[in-house]
Amino acid sequence: MPVSVSLMRAPGVPRESSRLARVGRPAARRPLLPFFARAVVHVGATLCVPLLAVGAQASRDTTRLPSVVVTADRLERPISATTSAVTVLNGATLRAAGVTHVVDALRSVPGLSLARAGSNGAQSSIFLRGGESDYVRVLVDGVPMNDPGGAIDLGALTVDNIERIEVVRGPASVLYGSDAVTGVIQLFTRQAQHRLQSSLAVRAGTYGARVGEASVGTRGELGSATLGVAHHATNGMLRFNNAYRNDVASARGDAVIGGVRGMLTVRHSDNAFRYPTDGAGAVVDRNARRGERRFSSAAELSRMFGARVQGSLALSALEVHGRTVDPSDGAGDTLGFYAYRARGAVRRRGAEARLVMRPLDGHAISLAVEYAGEHQRSADSSNYDVSLNRFAASRVTRAAVAQWVGDVGRVSFSVGGRYDDNDTYGAFRTARAGVATRLWQGGRARAALGSSFKAPTFLETFSTAFSVGNTALTPERSRAWEVGIDQGLAGERLQLAVTFFDQRFRDLIQYTYVSPTTPNYFNVAAASSRGLEVELRGEAARGVSFWGNATALRTRVDDAGFQSGAGATFVQGGRLLRRPPLTVSGGVQLQRLPHTRLDLALTRVGVRDDRDFSGFPATAVELAAYTRADIGGEYALAPGAGFWRSTALTVRLENAFGAGYEEIANFRAPGRVLLAGVRVGTLR
Repeated sequence: MPVSVSLMRAPGVPRESSRLARVGRPAARRPLLPFFARAVVHVGATLCVPLLAVGAQASRDTTRLPSVVVTADRLERPISATTSAVTVLNGATLRAAGVTHVVDALRSVPGLSLARAGSNGAQSSIFLRGGESDYVRVLVDGVPMNDPGGAIDLGALTVDNIERIEVVRGPASVLYGSDAVTGVIQLFTRQAQHRLQSSLAVRAGTYGARVGEASVGTRGELGSATLGVAHHATNGMLRFNNAYRNDVASARGDAVIGGVRGMLTVRHSDNAFRYPTDGAGAVVDRNARRGERRFSSAAELSRMFGARVQGSLALSALEVHGRTVDPSDGAGDTLGFYAYRARGAVRRRGAEARLVMRPLDGHAISLAVEYAGEHQRSADSSNYDVSLNRFAASRVTRAAVAQWVGDVGRVSFSVGGRYDDNDTYGAFRTARAGVATRLWQGGRARAALGSSFKAPTFLETFSTAFSVGNTALTPERSRAWEVGIDQGLAGERLQLAVTFFDQRFRDLIQYTYVSPTTPNYFNVAAASSRGLEVELRGEAARGVSFWGNATALRTRVDDAGFQSGAGATFVQGGRLLRRPPLTVSGGVQLQRLPHTRLDLALTRVGVRDDRDFSGFPATAVELAAYTRADIGGEYALAPGAGFWRSTALTVRLENAFGAGYEEIANFRAPGRVLLAGVRVGTLR
């Protein structure tokens, strides 16, 4: 095995460092080379296990990356020609391994770390290449899922009816605008490949977990259509008030009529999560809960004008409605002093007109204009005011984009620029360029540099309730560069990739108090991150494929801004919170036994800095390193033809060693989790 958005801060979870969450002790100034060398040694040891355990018999029947990706350049292009670092996760492979949620699928992506506040459904954040959790643009079929300003909670995003997940690492604002500071994650809904295909699966297991999935699809002369539904539920891992439920429905239709190609996708989720934890992780609340309904849709029409010009029009929409309810905790709380309630909504509308010209074979020049409208409203109470404080605001962005990608002999290149004009924070320009050259047999060297930005949140700009927004804020910005080598080994059966990256984050927004009428938010802070990613994947023998990667990361606060003192979470020279300096992971997929498939994954996450918010001021803590093992398997009951050709018993064991660890201070991760069931149908 090689992605719900929070409308407001989720109660029961410590505030994600509003601008980079940071630790309080300075990072030791050690040379980079020994640090990165340890990463290479660790990944090498991980990858040797499957290699030593099997013979050297070659086979072409292996799990390989698809030959074409879309997200890296906003058009179909071979992976071998892209200048960005790209990871592709196959949906069928994830489902065969028993993976149900995007956060678990992403554990195998190099350069990416996770922080989940407990079991399934809990608030989940991602940090890519050391950036903040709101520095990654997350898309479903081209629809941005982030809140305005980049915040996103991946806790309830599932892999149901997903064909693949593409992860692009590095600055991508030139193609995707705000939020794509350190990368982009895009989920693609499954397309039908056969005249009739169907699947039905049910599973149950630890913590009262229940999973049910069903999908159906068809393909004909004019196009294809798929429909999928799913139900996820668990009683939770804590003693009380920890249940989670998520109902998902998705559909996709593709058609070609009269030379016009059309695509329509929709996805709806309705989830609810009960949490007994307070902001410091203590299990104390028996009635706190939150829920969210999310609907996204995308439509695209495209047509060729001659042999070398293609025009397209794409429309997207997102509607999110969330509610948090925490009633009085007991009869003694007659004034509602400890009660909290909130509700909110996010609406996004987007339109893009694009023209792709191919003046020469192997070259594509893209010109596009975009419109994006954002609206957010919320109403919430504090512990000191039971009346709702209301907030609502809108903003519009218009953008123009130009990009040229091409191949000249052994060289592939991409260069692009973008101009955004927002009616609140004004104009912003970004650019990106990359080159890859095949200098030797089976290998290539690549380099890229670019700029990116993240727009201020609506709270930071427009708030008038508990804080005063600042309409003069400018976007947070970043400049980054990377160099890498990709090498095919053992007759191209193995693929090795090594990438070094360096990023600078500037104009970070922080909160400060001056007076009741003075804005609280200003562009004052700065941070940086740099690291090394090492990846190796391929086949070791017939029916045995493997993957492995290591990431060595160094983060640093370059300017602490307003923060100082014992309770500060952003300290000059300190490391950024919850980013492990070293992560190593690897896995193997075994299909040597008749009718049997096994997926084994092992992840080692190093120590991380965090804050303990159980007291004031918060105290610096170090989260212990941990090793997590996940095992997934299938046994085919009736392999053959017809409806039953993909019927199998399924099993997944997460955290197989029962490791005790925390991804957020005082929020214990689940122990050993077992799910078992059956799947019938024609496909995974």
